[in-house]
Amino acid sequence: MRRWDPFFVTIAVIGSLVACGSGRTGGPRGEPQAVVDASPDRTVAAGGASFDATAPDAERSGEVEFGSHGQVTGARDGRNAVEHPELEDPASVVDLVRGALGSVSYGGAAVRGASTFRYETVINVERAVAETPPDGRARMEAFAAALGAPAFYADVWIDGDGRLRRIQVPVEKTTERPPDRAKVLPRLITVDFFDFVATPSP
Repeated sequence: MRRWDPFFVTIAVIGSLVACGSGRTGGPRGEPQAVVDASPDRTVAAGGASFDATAPDAERSGEVEFGSHGQVTGARDGRNAVEHPELEDPASVVDLVRGALGSVSYGGAAVRGASTFRYETVINVERAVAETPPDGRARMEAFAAALGAPAFYADVWIDGDGRLRRIQVPVEKTTERPPDRAKVLPRLITVDFFDFVATPSP
């Protein structure tokens, strides 16, 4: 039986750990709440992106223009898209993150091939409306009214440029965040953003 020199075994183990972690270093840097607070503006600075939004009973995809109008073009509506405001107005989902509170980082994850960090947070809808820039506040107020809840939990995934890549919220906004080992999985709405029009400056 071949015996390995302990020195080389140690080097190999360290090298493998570094390699495994290399895919998790592409997310943003900074205190979690500060990173989440900055992410809507960083995302809006990209001008627009493709989006893919899904719910348990609905789906929609297309291109969205960020900013005051939140215009969607080239929409490819699937089932029941009009029943979920998040699918109808993905730009307002970005502004919704302006109401994030108590954000906690849960490490790295890949979203459509992009390295991100995932953050658990709670959305205060009133704060989200108040923090939305004035030219988009009327749209955000209508969006908030359609949600029908003052606060709910959310997960967000943010890339190394500080942009929101994925936002996930519960369908039933009055439900509490389930424990990690919950036997019944929550019903979620997921909005992904990709193929951004522009890369924000550092």
